[in-house]
Amino acid sequence: MSKSNSSLLKISHSRKQLSLLILLLIYGPVLMAQQKIVSQYEDPGSAYENRVIDLLHLEASVEPDTITGGVAGLAVYTFNPLRPYTDTITMYAPGIHPEYVKINNKNARFTLSGQTLIITGFPASISANNNLLEIKYKSSGPYEPYFVGWDDPTRRMRRQIWAHRPSGWIPFINDRLTVDLTITFSSKYLVYSNGERISVTQNQDGTSSWHYRMAHPHPFFSTALVIGKYAWKEMKTTSGIPLEYWYYPDMEDHFEPTYRYSTEMFDFLEKELDVSYPWELYRQAPVADYLYGAMETTTATIFGDYMAIDERGWWGRNYVNVNVHELTHQWFGNYIAHQPGSDVWLTESLATYYAKLFEKSIFGNDYYEKERLSEQKKAFTQAEQDDYPLAHSRAGSFRWYQKGSLVLDMLRDEMGDSLFRKAMTHYLKKFAFAEASSHDFIKAFYEVTGLPLDWFFDQWLFRGGEPHFEVSFTARPDYTELTVRQIQPATPTTGPFRATTTVVAGYTDGSTSSHRITLSGKDSTFRLANKKRLPVSYVIFDSGNRLLKKLTFNRAFDQLAAAATGATLTIDRYEALTAMRSFTPAVKRKALLAAASKSENELIYTEVLSQLGLDKDPGSSSLFTGALRHPDALIRRAAIENYTLTNPGDTAHIFHLLSDPDYINTELALRKLCAFMPEKAGFWLATTAGETGWRGRNIRMAWLEIAVRSGESNRIDELKDFASPSFDFETRINAIKALQNLGFLDPSHAVNLVKAYHHWNPKLSRPAWDAISIYAATEKNRVLIEKAFDQEGLTLPQFKN
Repeated sequence: MSKSNSSLLKISHSRKQLSLLILLLIYGPVLMAQQKIVSQYEDPGSAYENRVIDLLHLEASVEPDTITGGVAGLAVYTFNPLRPYTDTITMYAPGIHPEYVKINNKNARFTLSGQTLIITGFPASISANNNLLEIKYKSSGPYEPYFVGWDDPTRRMRRQIWAHRPSGWIPFINDRLTVDLTITFSSKYLVYSNGERISVTQNQDGTSSWHYRMAHPHPFFSTALVIGKYAWKEMKTTSGIPLEYWYYPDMEDHFEPTYRYSTEMFDFLEKELDVSYPWELYRQAPVADYLYGAMETTTATIFGDYMAIDERGWWGRNYVNVNVHELTHQWFGNYIAHQPGSDVWLTESLATYYAKLFEKSIFGNDYYEKERLSEQKKAFTQAEQDDYPLAHSRAGSFRWYQKGSLVLDMLRDEMGDSLFRKAMTHYLKKFAFAEASSHDFIKAFYEVTGLPLDWFFDQWLFRGGEPHFEVSFTARPDYTELTVRQIQPATPTTGPFRATTTVVAGYTDGSTSSHRITLSGKDSTFRLANKKRLPVSYVIFDSGNRLLKKLTFNRAFDQLAAAATGATLTIDRYEALTAMRSFTPAVKRKALLAAASKSENELIYTEVLSQLGLDKDPGSSSLFTGALRHPDALIRRAAIENYTLTNPGDTAHIFHLLSDPDYINTELALRKLCAFMPEKAGFWLATTAGETGWRGRNIRMAWLEIAVRSGESNRIDELKDFASPSFDFETRINAIKALQNLGFLDPSHAVNLVKAYHHWNPKLSRPAWDAISIYAATEKNRVLIEKAFDQEGLTLPQFKN
């Protein structure tokens, strides 16, 4: 302490006040000038919901009606008021029509306003605990549940009823509660919902009543219903959790490839999170015409049956990533639900992140790096539209899922593995069977680590944008000078990013040196020590590709070639390869072939094949010849996608792919062969006549389109049939596209297009509308479209010019 400060402490109380006033007058403007003003997007979704009651339990019975497309239901809620005087309860009830509403067995008044049920006219008094709200009702669509296949007169489409949210069939308030749910339906079908199956009662009228119970409070929104013709198999995890996995009896051979690694997922997550699976059991079922990939409802996941695959569909799109993503939601989403709505990332980013880590444990680091590249691409796709922060209700799916997953990678890098895992376990245990916000998450991480990470969360959660680094280097005798500039646009919500990363310098003798640097401002310069004074052959910025960033790093070709073959990490070699895309094959061929020979990695191979696809040098041709017969299906796919046929003899290199173990490779080979030599299409069609494929019968659709082009006009009828409501949405989409490619439209297909456009699943309705818009460009086809809309009793939307 200085002498002046010591003297100041000895002055009288009144003089202290005067001195403080003088200090404020002198230094106040300076202190004010140093205050940082931070701009953020306003987000209505950050507000907490207005809740007037606390739901404790729901006892409900529902009877789906395939004639009306709705349900008849009775729902009895046990609740406590949250305020001394409660006179109005509002519930989300789209398509629900109450017959009566009672509170504590006395009639209450109710009105419907849009999709909201408003309940008033309460009894004179409501007790502080265990009040009963009883609603008898019917629902009438077009909301959940979805009735699939019941409108198909040919009965070829699977008949199912499914819902992944309660809205539309149970009056809803967003809360946690325990549940007893009984569903009554025809005994010819099996019924699936959440929690323990207490009983299945056979009724005298040919129906069965299935009673399911959720004994722990769970998010009400996370409620499912599935009815269909299924079978199931039972398993147990290492920790003893019962598993009940449903499948189609006519597709039992799809069971193992679909649910592969399912028990391993439990083992991985319980070990990684250090929190046991929090529910009594877990079940899954595929459903037809599903809106998304899958949906985690508590203890019960439903997923699109296009991911119920056989062995040949494995590399088209297997279920592993989605499977573990939805399982992770049993911790992040159901065990802990996010609140408020701006914090969706707490549910989706975490599920995406741990799914990625599990796949890394199964498929290896190279697969993991490929997933991260895909995440980065999607994050920047979202960034092209807007710069909302991650913790925002309008951030968008690519931010909530992919960007958030990458942010968690960076958070773990910043904290270190052990502290990250310790903090995540604490967060899960602290908010068990409850709700949490972004700030709860941040506080939980601070409580057990003491790390002040406000700066990290501020720039990656609450502010938008991503860094764009412009990098250059100059080699000196005993050091390399590295210059890094942040060149992303400055906005009111985005400033320079703070980040720590690794820079690797490679030397001509094959050795490397690694350097950790921290970036904290717009411009940074670093000296990377070169103690042996070796010539520098390349420099890698952000080795391992750990930062979510854009990168401008201009390097000479020989530096790129050295990195592409000399870098230790696959992802660093890949980055150097992508930087070669602007060079001609003559310049880069040798380096590309050397990179491919160094490691039979799918990521490296795919990049090399894409850059040499038009190159007919013997070395490149030899690479393709080997890749087309590579044991890795994805390398074969990259080869067939990039292979250029130039003479009839080239067809021999891809003919074997017509019976490839991967459905997609077979389709690609068939299309490429027939396009190159249409005069031999008949032979190649005969070779694949028995193939169907997966995900919308992909091979059969290609086969039919080629057959029609080859003169078999009678095949049109089969394509038209596949475009009808008798088939799943992906088959219909593929048929619609094939017929559009053929320029075919007649009255019956026009009706199928209109029915597809009017379908509740946007995955089908959007491509149907796209086809309608293209057809309607000609007067003749427009007339057919208009008549089809009239026939279906629908109004033709206005076309965009």
